[in-house]
Amino acid sequence: MATLTFNMSDVARLAEELDKAPGFSPTMDQLFEPENHVGGVILDSEGRTEAQVEEAGGLFWPSAKNIREDAIERCFQLVGDQGVYLITNAKLEDDSTPASRGTVAYAKGCNPEVDEDFYENKVALFGGDDGAVTIPYQWYVMAKERGKRVFKLKLSSNSVSLVM
Repeated sequence: MATLTFNMSDVARLAEELDKAPGFSPTMDQLFEPENHVGGVILDSEGRTEAQVEEAGGLFWPSAKNIREDAIERCFQLVGDQGVYLITNAKLEDDSTPASRGTVAYAKGCNPEVDEDFYENKVALFGGDDGAVTIPYQWYVMAKERGKRVFKLKLSSNSVSLVM
């Protein structure tokens, strides 16, 4: 098991963004959950079901256009690609990216701008494949209420948990 450590002040900046956001974008996980879609049916950008797309010989990808606005709650995304970091699912009107807004919180040792071994650390802590995992906003609230100075996540091959 690996433990990722984030500065609590960096995660607090992300939480502030979520608190001010007018809405939230669906995460990868949420795109594939039927209960988040209008009528419980997952559709692609052309309004086709997965079966219809596959029958036509295509590759299916859910569209966020069919997501119920009330189904998507604020959360963080733990991302592993060029390093390991947290971002938010805040939907902002200017379509800016977390990097352009300065709302990225890197795990200790996993920031490509300051850590020479960021990629080796990413592979050791997150694995070699790129990916994203939804982290509940409530975990931040719990850590803040307990006065934590760092935000720690424990990763195993099939789960993520908050370290208190």
